[in-house]
Amino acid sequence: MSAPDQSKRRHCDRIHISNGSYCSHCVHGVHFADRLETPDRTTPRRSETTEVYPRMTTTPRAVSVALQKGGVGKTTIAINLAERLANRGNDVLLVDLDQQGNATEGVGLAEAYSSDVHLGDVLEDGNETTLGDVIRSTEAFDVLPAHEDLDSVENSIRSATFGELWIRNEIVDPVLGDAYDYVVVDSPPNLGPLADASLISTQNVIVPLRMSEPSVSGFERMYTQQIGPIRKEIDLDILAIVPNSLAGDNEEKRIIGDLEESQFGEYLPEFARSAHFDDPDSPGPGLRERIAFKRAWREGVPLAEYDPESDMLDRLDELAAVVERGGVADA
Repeated sequence: MSAPDQSKRRHCDRIHISNGSYCSHCVHGVHFADRLETPDRTTPRRSETTEVYPRMTTTPRAVSVALQKGGVGKTTIAINLAERLANRGNDVLLVDLDQQGNATEGVGLAEAYSSDVHLGDVLEDGNETTLGDVIRSTEAFDVLPAHEDLDSVENSIRSATFGELWIRNEIVDPVLGDAYDYVVVDSPPNLGPLADASLISTQNVIVPLRMSEPSVSGFERMYTQQIGPIRKEIDLDILAIVPNSLAGDNEEKRIIGDLEESQFGEYLPEFARSAHFDDPDSPGPGLRERIAFKRAWREGVPLAEYDPESDMLDRLDELAAVVERGGVADA
């Protein structure tokens, strides 16, 4: 795969701090109309906007759901965040950059994982494949599926100059604000060029955490080895840290308390705070372990479609509101 044609880039006259710096003013891709055939929107796909956390008028925003540790519920959050944002009256694109393709399978698009056209074709210079050729529609939102060739895409990003900008230039920027209000990216569960490209493309991240030392250690590595270095070049905001798949383990209270007292406490949404331990009307803090999450994934639908009475939907709505306003601290 060759790099996208750099002659199509917009440029700016801002001074770059050093060679290799990313400039948010001149890395945009080609114009929207030249790259995307907008998917068919003739059929309404959204339900009425929730009244618990009313939709806010904000600028379009992209967000990655990421942690460099597998098994933390990253894909579950990405799918259901996309659905809740759509349910609130937004046009949403879910981008699956995880080589395992779990989000793609979890929204009922397993066959797309081995399709003839895919994300890599959009990135390849000289290939006439457009985003409109690759994007699929579901009942609630649109999806840019993962593909079995994503490892080759990552190798191309690794070998190209500024390859980490490809996802931003060719995928996110051409559609954000034109075709979609929000772009949600399910990131790879490891350090690497594709994971870096995900964070650089969105400049916002939601971090899912299981209440275990391996999960917390994975976040610490991500913060020092990935978020920190990227922040030296561009803005990258942590929108929320989400304790996930909680089931009443004795470690929950200690780890959430430690998080609240740390520099990361400001990123915990209200539903994730330790006050819920003492609230008799609360099931406890965070996103609780519910069998409906797994069953919904197996059925290829979001939680709201599988179990519209789930007690976790209000919490996912709160997370969607965090994304709309650009962070927990802006509440």
